[in-house]
Formats: sequence, structure tokens, C-alpha cells
Amino acid sequence: MTHSPHSEIAHRRSSPQTRPIHPEAGAEVHPRCAEMAESMREGADTWKALLAAGYSPAEINLHYHRAHDLALDRSVRQVACRADTLEDVIRKARDAVASRPPLPRGIEETQDTLVRWSLYCQARASLTLDPWSGQRERCLNLLRVYLDRSEMFAPSKNVVVARVADTLPQVAQ
Repeated sequence: MTHSPHSEIAHRRSSPQTRPIHPEAGAEVHPRCAEMAESMREGADTWKALLAAGYSPAEINLHYHRAHDLALDRSVRQVACRADTLEDVIRKARDAVASRPPLPRGIEETQDTLVRWSLYCQARASLTLDPWSGQRERCLNLLRVYLDRSEMFAPSKNVVVARVADTLPQVAQ
């Protein structure tokens, strides 16, 4: 039994329906349109600016509206901040700036976190103005309490506290 190519075509069912394309696949966006959208995101949103960026008048006429929409869609980025490293935590604890708390893994920037960090910063400032042994211990204890809320291992917490203690004013007991 032989099969002719025409008999197989006859058995196929044609459909006017097109296969759906996933919107994030990018197959429907012309590469030059995507480049224009990126240029628009960077500030080239006028005719003259697009010409200066290297787009021809035909490309601008063809892709402007789609590129503008893409630029608006891509203008909002979700940026997740990374957790602070051990050196970042040490540096921020030494600086003791209330608006820049160290955020090691396990600590989110919430109101409670900012309040706890500001208590440490206040104790640190008090120690600088009026150094005495009780205030120094209070300062290190508040830092330890703050770090205990994180997922840092105990040896890392001890390193942070020890390095910060080295920078605190030495007071006689």
C-alpha cells in the first residue's frame, strides 16, 4: 500500500485559529521595537531624541506606539534587596545611623525593626556623649538583641559584637 502525499494533506484538518503565543515570550515584539522601548525608558521619548539615538523615521513611525507601551510596562521594576553581609552588618553597626539598619537574612525592614535599631543608635550616641561602663554594656546588649532576631549564626553575631566593641570608647569600671 502506497501513500501519496496528497492523501495525507486531505486528512489534515485546517483551522483558521492560530496557536496562542505566551505574552512574555516576546515573539510578537520586533527586536528594533524592543530596543526603542529601552531607549525610551532611558529618556529618548521625543522624535528628535529617537533620531539622535539612531532610529530612522520609518522605524519611529512603525514602532513608536508599541515601544511607548512597552517602555511604560517595563518602567516599573521589582527590586528585591539582598541581605547584608557580615562586613555590611559590622560597618552599619559601627556607623549607627538610625535610617540605615543592617538587614541580615531573617530581618525585614519593618517599623519594629526600625524602632529596635534606633534604640541601639540612641544608646550608641549616649555612649559617645557620656561614656560610662553601664552605658557601654547597654549599647552592646541592644546590638545583641537586635542581631538575635536574625538568622545569623552565633559565631557571626559574636564577631559583629566584638568588632563593634573594639570601636566603642573604652571606659574604666
